Amino acid sequence: MSSNPEIEATLEQLTELCCDAIKEGGEFQHELAEQLVTNLSTNGWKRHSKDGPPLSNVLKDRIREECPEPAIHRGAAIDGVVGEVQSLYDRASRYEDKTPGESNQAMPPRTM
Repeated sequence: MSSNPEIEATLEQLTELCCDAIKEGGEFQHELAEQLVTNLSTNGWKRHSKDGPPLSNVLKDRIREECPEPAIHRGAAIDGVVGEVQSLYDRASRYEDKTPGESNQAMPPRTM
């Protein structure tokens, strides 16, 4: 899988966000995750990862590599966080996949 610098930076930020969420007392930052997955979608993650594993698998591998200590003991937490990120990405990419006519229909002019 080839990626561009923007995608790689976004994946690093998502990994960090997920690592923070699985730590003891950590919280999942939903709004930041939404921004990051929208960024992935906008920068062409689907195109760059066409022949690769899904985002959830990529994140799981990165989490286990970047924060091995909590990852060893928090498998269910990783699954939950990564599942949420995948769901957010799926929703964001659905909007990106719409044709312009579907999402940007012109409003009829208002008459007085």
